[in-house]
Amino acid sequence: MAGRLRDLSRPQAAEPAQGREAHPVLLYRLLKLSNLIGRPFFTHFADRYDLTMNDLRVLMTLAPMGEAAAHELAQVTGMHPMNVSRAVARLRRQGRIAERSDPVNRRRKILRPTAQGLQLHEKLAPHVKVISGFLFDSLSPLEAEFLSKLIDTLSRRLESVDLNSPLLIDAGALALEAEAIPAAPPLGQAAAGAAKRAG
Repeated sequence: MAGRLRDLSRPQAAEPAQGREAHPVLLYRLLKLSNLIGRPFFTHFADRYDLTMNDLRVLMTLAPMGEAAAHELAQVTGMHPMNVSRAVARLRRQGRIAERSDPVNRRRKILRPTAQGLQLHEKLAPHVKVISGFLFDSLSPLEAEFLSKLIDTLSRRLESVDLNSPLLIDAGALALEAEAIPAAPPLGQAAAGAAKRAG
């Protein structure tokens, strides 16, 4: 079975993808790379320190910044605001970050790492350095610079639009999906139907 599974992370030699046809395959390959980068973390640190990948992203971003609001962390990391909020709540419960009100804007909550959070950051930082070294030492300085520019270009492209932008959603596919879902009966009819089935 495993031998028959198509590896979507690589273009097929018999059917080379070109132009826009290659874009979905390229996206799958980027997602695969992201997963491979995260695997050492899951293997060695997730259980040991009771951290999710989102917790790690928030803590490792906040510690060098010193302090930041949740929406600023979402902007810097590219994470969805809801995922930042959940990671912040977990890290606060664990005593790894603290929160205070901004004296200028009381509605703005400022986050900062606690001593415990900074200690954990110091434990994890050398491992991040080793992983990044292993990955990027395989590139020449020119390749690394070119990759950095490509990442910046792609990041700016996605940051330039709202999550609900029609540029990120296939409206036609969504419409077909909505048509395929049967409409729920009115509340009264649903209750009557349930009573009839129970009787």
